[in-house]
Amino acid sequence: MPPGWIHVDGSRRAWLVSHAWPLDRWLVRLGLLRATAFHPPLIHHDLRRGVPWPDASVAAIYAGELWEHLEPDDGRRLLDECHRALKPGGVLRVCVPDGVGFWQQYLALHEAERARAPGERESARLARHVGLYFADICTRPPGFKSFGHFHKWQYDEVQLVDLFTRAGFEEVGRERFHDSRIPGIAALERSDFLIVEGVKPKA
Repeated sequence: MPPGWIHVDGSRRAWLVSHAWPLDRWLVRLGLLRATAFHPPLIHHDLRRGVPWPDASVAAIYAGELWEHLEPDDGRRLLDECHRALKPGGVLRVCVPDGVGFWQQYLALHEAERARAPGERESARLARHVGLYFADICTRPPGFKSFGHFHKWQYDEVQLVDLFTRAGFEEVGRERFHDSRIPGIAALERSDFLIVEGVKPKA
């Protein structure tokens, strides 16, 4: 984690890393858990209960691949909490998988197969894409596979911009990868997905 930033996560895996880092490494070596990007120091905190900072005390919040792991009502409440904790002029930046991009790719695959003669079509290509959604995105893998870490919603630009606006943010819009009002964002941002940023009003 770059200097000045605090890593907060409410997942069970984050709890394991923050409370029993050697055990986590041992389970990875045994093949019972996948390697994780989590490393101490890490604050384990359930963000559905709000952010752990006072009003107007934070300069910036970056949430990379977090919001899709929240139920929609929890996501709305967390946006309100971020607005509360940010200083006037503070920036919230959220990166989530792009629902439109996922299904556009599906439609492109579908049209490519439809253009072929029935006997030459490869339905397995479509099945793999749909399978990715149901096997890895919107289901709840049992046991240690997900460790409670699965997607609960799929966003697009319209939904996410609307959430920001309703929470009171200004200058809300979709942003490019590593192009941000937050200095040094490239040290944090790993995924070029759907990225939306907004500013808490100064007055």
